[in-house]
Amino acid sequence: MGRPGNQMWTWTWCVILCGMCVGPTVAEPHYMVTIPAVLEAGAETKFCTSLMEPNETLTMTVTLRSEEKNTTLHEKTSREEFRECIQFQVPLVENEEVTKFEVEVQGNKFYSKEVRKVLIKSYPPMYFIQTDKPLYLPGQTVHFRVFSMDTKFRPTNQLVSG
Repeated sequence: MGRPGNQMWTWTWCVILCGMCVGPTVAEPHYMVTIPAVLEAGAETKFCTSLMEPNETLTMTVTLRSEEKNTTLHEKTSREEFRECIQFQVPLVENEEVTKFEVEVQGNKFYSKEVRKVLIKSYPPMYFIQTDKPLYLPGQTVHFRVFSMDTKFRPTNQLVSG
């Protein structure tokens, strides 16, 4: 898997699908939630939810569960179809941690709960070394600078912690 800065092209999606009709005459709701299978620790990312063909008022709850903490990322009650993407802050971890991404859809007649694993991974900063010119003659002084950047190519010494 590529570095998170290149995530746009290398994401592996974790998709949760459910409610695909029990019988030929009974139409049940369908829902889908997508989230990257690998999340960058401390970064903002998003997941997308869809609810199709609800036949009653349903509540969709999306939770990220770890050993230390359970975080409800989204909860929506609706009788109408919806599609939306939700931005959230990924928890900080030391190296990497496997957490559970849980989607629960509940109504009076319908209930479904799906759990998938997602990896939260911490990426170290990248270091760049730049010289003032491409070639030096013997005896010339080499001038260089070293700087580090995060996975979004922001200088790490200019990041605002929050």
